Amino acid sequence: MNLQLETFNLKLKQMTEEKTLNILVPTDFSDTCQNAINHAVNHAKISGHQITILHVINKETRSKLKKEGMGLETVLEKLQDIKQDILANNDIGVNIMAKEGSIFDVIQEVAKEIQANLMILGTHGKKGLQYLFGGWARKVVVQSPCPVLVVQEKTPMSDYSKVLFPVNVYTEPRQQLPAAIRVAEQYHSTFYVYLQKFIESIDSSRLDVISAQIEEEFIKHGIKFKVESAEKQQNFTGQLLSYAGQEKVDMIIMMTDGRMDEPDFSNSAWSEKLIYNEAAIPVLCINPVYLSSIYYF
Repeated sequence: MNLQLETFNLKLKQMTEEKTLNILVPTDFSDTCQNAINHAVNHAKISGHQITILHVINKETRSKLKKEGMGLETVLEKLQDIKQDILANNDIGVNIMAKEGSIFDVIQEVAKEIQANLMILGTHGKKGLQYLFGGWARKVVVQSPCPVLVVQEKTPMSDYSKVLFPVNVYTEPRQQLPAAIRVAEQYHSTFYVYLQKFIESIDSSRLDVISAQIEEEFIKHGIKFKVESAEKQQNFTGQLLSYAGQEKVDMIIMMTDGRMDEPDFSNSAWSEKLIYNEAAIPVLCINPVYLSSIYYF
């Protein structure tokens, strides 16, 4: 690694060891990633987190810099400019970091190194031209050691007052609760619990138990919520997004993967439709913790 980068990153490591409330924001210096940074700043002012802005230097970065006759110091200058712009208008902690390697490996390594509590990821959409923050966003999300808030270029700033909480039997929605409770504590949100419809009694019974447990936790923590059920069994994702638009929600919380005992559930189709939703609603993605058994009662 370049000596300048090694010195730069050592200083960052020393700073982050003193704090654990950290938001990681990867950037490719695009407008979409700047929007992710703006969301991180807004969240940090409310939550008390500090922000770490990361740029991964890979062969594409080196090729672009070489073509433009620039060196690696250009990356550090861009990061420094972003930091100064934030500090000029906000009283929050900001760290910047540039690290060489694979995009997917480095992002996860840094998230663990700084003990990130949240990652905010900008995406250009599934068909975006950029290498990382287009269709590859889901790969970053599912490998993340912390929750990931995915925002698009057109995702507006929000107070997250209305949060959609999907509930079905294919994912494990009860694992969304810790993140939901944190959001509610910070933003005083109202949660819109949206239940999938099932015809088979065994699935309906499972859903009843899961939704009752979720409602119990919301009541326990004094969280405002309302419950709505899908009208049809088919196309739950489509109905969910239609309901999101109808209620004008400004965040969706979702599990990124299905339960291990539901091999027919297409988790990639589920998560991609939500992450790349046309309304550009930010999506808080939670990776499941797999347990040896699944309990309903």
